[in-house]
Amino acid sequence: MLLAEELVLLLLDDRRGTWLVRRPAVRGAVRVALVVELLARRRLSLHDDGVLVAGLSGTTGGDRILEQVAQQVVGQRPAELRRPRRGEVEELLARLRDAGVLRRAWLNRTRHLPRDGHPEARVQARLREALGVDLRPDRHTALLVALVFELGLLRTLLPDEDGLTLDHRAAIIVEALRTDLHYFPTTLEEEARERLEGRDVAEGVGDAITGVGDALEFLEVVVGATKLLSLPVRALVRVLGELP
Repeated sequence: MLLAEELVLLLLDDRRGTWLVRRPAVRGAVRVALVVELLARRRLSLHDDGVLVAGLSGTTGGDRILEQVAQQVVGQRPAELRRPRRGEVEELLARLRDAGVLRRAWLNRTRHLPRDGHPEARVQARLREALGVDLRPDRHTALLVALVFELGLLRTLLPDEDGLTLDHRAAIIVEALRTDLHYFPTTLEEEARERLEGRDVAEGVGDAITGVGDALEFLEVVVGATKLLSLPVRALVRVLGELP
C-alpha cells in the first residue's frame, strides 16, 4: 500500500469507522503523505531554491493518484502547498474498499469500517513494533514513522503508549533514515551485478539517499511552516486543517 493509504487506515477509528481527526486535517495529512512518497521514489525532487520539480530517475509504477499529485504540485513550495482536491481522500477510500480492506457501515455511509482480518491492524502493529523494539524497521515502515512523527500524530495513533518514549524512538528512526546505508541499495549482490554491468554503484546509492533526504526535508519544511511541532495535538489538528 501507499504511505497515504496506510495513513488513512491509521486515522480511521476501528470501532466507529469515523476519523480520529477533523476531515480537513485528514486531507492535508494525506496530501503530505503522497508528496513524501513521490520524493522518496524520486518521481519528484526538491530544487535548490526549495521548489518541487519533476524527478529525473523516479517512477510511480503507473499509480494514477501518484501521477496526478506529481503533476499538480510541480512548481509549488512545501510551505505553500495548495489545498488538495476534496476527492483525493475519497478516491483512496474507494481503492481500499475495492481491495476488500474497508467496508461501509450499513446505517451511516460516511463511516468506513474495517473488515475482519483487515490489513489496518498489521499497519498499526508494524508502527508499534518499529517504535517499541531496538531494531531497524524496513525503509517503507521507517518513512511511515517519520511521516506520523513529523505531523505530530504519534500520540493520537498510540494513545496508550508513553509519548516521550514514542518521540525519542521516532527521532532515532528519522536520523537513521538520513545516515544508515541499511535503507539504500548497497548489498553485495547488487554491487557485484552493477560492477559486472560497468555501472557506477555510488550513483544509484546517491539517488536513493537524495530521495529520502528530500522527503525528510519536505516534511520539516511543511511542519516548520505551520509550527506543528510546537503545538499540542488538539491545536495540531486545527492547524493541519488550515493548510493552504
